[in-house]
Amino acid sequence: MRKQLRSRYYRRWPAKDHLAIAVVARMQDDVAVPDTGDVRADLTDHAEQIALGLNRMRRAGQHGDADDHSAGVVAELVAAAARHPDIGVPVREVFTRRNQLVLGLIERARQRSALDAATDPGLLFDQLAGALYYRLLITGHPIDRAYAERLVNATLTGVLPHPES
Repeated sequence: MRKQLRSRYYRRWPAKDHLAIAVVARMQDDVAVPDTGDVRADLTDHAEQIALGLNRMRRAGQHGDADDHSAGVVAELVAAAARHPDIGVPVREVFTRRNQLVLGLIERARQRSALDAATDPGLLFDQLAGALYYRLLITGHPIDRAYAERLVNATLTGVLPHPES
């Protein structure tokens, strides 16, 4: 029985990292990207959803130690993607596909003047997502709704339209 499962596993995914990519892709596909017209609320909700997913992956495979601030599966997947093109390419494809939804949300906010016209959607998204991954991978500090709100507020401060003087 175990041999049959292993055989099916390797037919579909050549290595555990490929399975992890499939899991991450599925998790990302399950997260909606809201576009209610309130860019601050939408980005905060999306950052919180990213945080929830990262926290789930952080805890995957751990043995319940609440003081463990390791990055868990996320670190393993990032390291594998950096070392192996056969892992890196599909990881980047998953994130590129998903990020397009958020980039579209930011672009629409820019077009309706909810953000400064000079806002670079890619740079704004990098600032938000980069901070979340930095917090998870480097500092190990908690990522929660309160952090997502502070992050979005601080990031948007520089790209909100400036009232005419």
